[in-house]
Amino acid sequence: MKMKMQESSRRVVVTGLGVVSSLGTELTDFWNACRDGRTGVRMATESDARPVAALAPVDSFTGVIDDFGRLTGGKARAIRKGVKLMSREIQFGVATAQKALNDAMAEELPSERVGVSYASDYVVSPPFELTDAMKACSKIGEDGKPRLDFSLWSAYGLPKMVPTWQLKYLTNMSASHITIYNEFFGPAFDVTNREASFPTALAEAVHTIQSGRADYMIVGATGSKLHPYRFLDALVNDEISQDLVRQAPSEAAIEATRPFDARRRGYAPGEGAGAVFLETAESAIKRGATIYAEVVGGVSRAVVKSARDLGESGCDLMTSRDALKDSFALTLRSLVERFSIDVATLGHINANAVGDLALDSAEALALRELLGDRLEQIPATSLAGAIGGIGAGAGAIETIASLLALKYDELFPTLNFALSDPDCPTSPLTALGKPGDSFIKLSGNRVGQTSAIYVRRFDG
Repeated sequence: MKMKMQESSRRVVVTGLGVVSSLGTELTDFWNACRDGRTGVRMATESDARPVAALAPVDSFTGVIDDFGRLTGGKARAIRKGVKLMSREIQFGVATAQKALNDAMAEELPSERVGVSYASDYVVSPPFELTDAMKACSKIGEDGKPRLDFSLWSAYGLPKMVPTWQLKYLTNMSASHITIYNEFFGPAFDVTNREASFPTALAEAVHTIQSGRADYMIVGATGSKLHPYRFLDALVNDEISQDLVRQAPSEAAIEATRPFDARRRGYAPGEGAGAVFLETAESAIKRGATIYAEVVGGVSRAVVKSARDLGESGCDLMTSRDALKDSFALTLRSLVERFSIDVATLGHINANAVGDLALDSAEALALRELLGDRLEQIPATSLAGAIGGIGAGAGAIETIASLLALKYDELFPTLNFALSDPDCPTSPLTALGKPGDSFIKLSGNRVGQTSAIYVRRFDG
């Protein structure tokens, strides 16, 4: 009972935002693109080296120190030196955190009271990092083809590896770098739940502040479906739009990601990250910080299919639509019940909808189950048509879009929706609308993990 009273007395608000996306890496550029219905998806070129017609890379981010936002001299030197120990996704993570800190004007806070909750996809090494080591361990087989001999690894392969290689690809390295460069000593943790990661990380951070373990938290998520292995994984599992795989680059390919649309066949691969700065409302008011909104809380759930549902190989991780729908429905019910949400007053829904056949349908059916006919009156929108599928970072970028929608009192449209699908009983917003005073952000993935957060305007 004491813990519940303590949690309810510490309201948590957002006072800083940072974004790295194909729609822009500065908040003003990003918001203008969202509002105007512009897309970050572009036609592929030969240099992109992906067998798709369109993709959504962050072309403006190259890893130079200017990409990390405003930095003091000492911090700039440290990050410039440390970039070589960061994969591209982790660079995104550090950059968004620094941008959010700048936006919150949070440079002079008690470091022992600042924590970090940063999410990511699983981060894997690109092929070129392993090439020399694998060559050193190869033998020519009887068929005249090279074969990898693992018995030679310790003697010949390992010496070819850069000693700091693994540090570039650990999922907790975004949180690690952020705490080190800023000398934060509060709680720090990472979440790796694919697309469901950000609301999970945000909910944990809110609880951390409410429980008194920290007064401030940096929360973010980063991901990429353009990494060679992540791209291959999505391609094999039919997550990437088959329309993109089958056609040559064209203007039409840019519209291949179709959230909730009957023509949906998957998404254009992309990349990106986002971060928010959280603190107690009391602290924000005392500091005179800009308050974007209050994060009431979040939940995460999963529906794991049984062994009898597995494919013949026993390795098929994709979950059926019915199981996905159950997971979304369970998450929504849990969120509404736990935080006593009056759905009749809900301002809008920021949907996960990424153009996936099973996921979009499951999400729409769960929303219909919860809201019934009210769903027709509550605007739903998705940013996936503009940024494609990017993995864990999507939830963070999409949440920031809704936070800016509250700030500017305009709700961004869903791109590429034109044809209703009976299996997706919802009609997303396709023109500028009003965001209302609150929103639910839903996130989910094909393996049955779902999560959601509830955010509302801060009433003082």
